[in-house]
Amino acid sequence: MTVAIDLTGKSAIVTGSGRGIGRETALLLAKAGACLTIADVDEATAASTAAEIRALGAAATHVRVDITQPDDAKQMVQAALAAHGRLDILVNNAARWTTKLFKDMTPEDYDANIRVTLYGTLHASRAALDPMMESKYGRIINLISDAGRIGEPYLSIYAAAKGGVAAFTKALAKEVGRYNITVNGIAPGITLTPGSADFIQGAGGEEKLAKAYPLRRLAQPIDIANPILFLASDMSGYMTGQIFSVSGGYSTVG
Repeated sequence: MTVAIDLTGKSAIVTGSGRGIGRETALLLAKAGACLTIADVDEATAASTAAEIRALGAAATHVRVDITQPDDAKQMVQAALAAHGRLDILVNNAARWTTKLFKDMTPEDYDANIRVTLYGTLHASRAALDPMMESKYGRIINLISDAGRIGEPYLSIYAAAKGGVAAFTKALAKEVGRYNITVNGIAPGITLTPGSADFIQGAGGEEKLAKAYPLRRLAQPIDIANPILFLASDMSGYMTGQIFSVSGGYSTVG
């Protein structure tokens, strides 16, 4: 006898899914049977991910979304409903970070990081809640980052924004549990994605950074997508308001 995660009949939105962790997550959810709405500010990469999913034989649509705009978030959810008839899973993956010492940050840097990383999560979650509450089912998974749990030099504003997402995750879980909606967070360590390449290089490179990790390697996007799949499934149905570090042992936060 085998046990497998089956998302057949479920509809999912993954923000920032044109590349990196978001793309890998969308592909994995599709392989588990979900219908996908690929949301990204870069329409070309969103279309590419959607095409990959359709090549697998799964259903996918894509939409260009500026997640900092609440109307865009509403249109994203409407696109999912129009394409797939329902919304069961939201993965808030879209984020932005500026790599500088805090003393060199500007108010424009503050806004750029916080508007995408924190406000984007708020806008997408708010838009998704109405159909989830109506159906009395939902899985909201927020990408937190260990920077938002233990802090990270050169990423102070990003860490602050992710800390806000962590607190929001816990608070929202207590509000919407009565509707059979769970809200959980995944906190990755450094992951090998196009978006993290400059940070990794500036910090001394992959080999140097990997020495700080008990598993002696940095994460691949699939390492993060796997626990997201679990949280998107009914196997996690009695877990809510939790944040899980997926960092190869770099952080062991209680």
